[in-house]
Amino acid sequence: MIKLHGRITSANVQPVAWCLEELGVDYERLDIGGPFGGNDTPEYLAMNPLGLVPVLEQEGQTLSEVMTILRYLMRRYGGHPSDPMAAAQIERWADMSRQHIYVPLIPTLFWQLIRTTSADRNLAAMANAEAALKQAMTIVQDLIKGPFIGGDKLNLVDFQIGSLLYRYYELDFDRADLPKLRAYYNALCHRPAYREFVMIDFSGMKVPGA
Repeated sequence: MIKLHGRITSANVQPVAWCLEELGVDYERLDIGGPFGGNDTPEYLAMNPLGLVPVLEQEGQTLSEVMTILRYLMRRYGGHPSDPMAAAQIERWADMSRQHIYVPLIPTLFWQLIRTTSADRNLAAMANAEAALKQAMTIVQDLIKGPFIGGDKLNLVDFQIGSLLYRYYELDFDRADLPKLRAYYNALCHRPAYREFVMIDFSGMKVPGA
């Protein structure tokens, strides 16, 4: 059985757990990282020397890095295209999101709004992040050709980008008016696995004065 190491409050663990649930793959998730600790032990560092979550463990082998794990799961269980160009057409947008959506959203806006007091916020960095997200999310909206991003069934891009939309819409910042993206997110919110493994209340992570 697969073991998924990582706390479910992590924005990097959530897409993997959601993917496993949607694919119907049996797995066990272990609370690692954050308040649970355990990611600095020799055993964990042997799996991921960076000490970050998630780590996926299966058949005596381990994988780290969320995009690597998602690629593996979709290739093995999710019908990811075997044709290199068809696969690349999907993967490029998932890869794009790691720099152009995840970075401005999680280590910038989420950190500034939730993990930083209002007096200490970097307003210039927040403004730059808002601008970057307006551009990136406009591109994402154009990719929505059906019920999902780029297709009629969940794919790698949905798990990576879709998993970020809960924080994107729940955080208080200036977003672009993108009705098609909002409708896509609303549809995800009706999926039981998305509600359980992505829509995790992060208000308890807010520091005093934030």
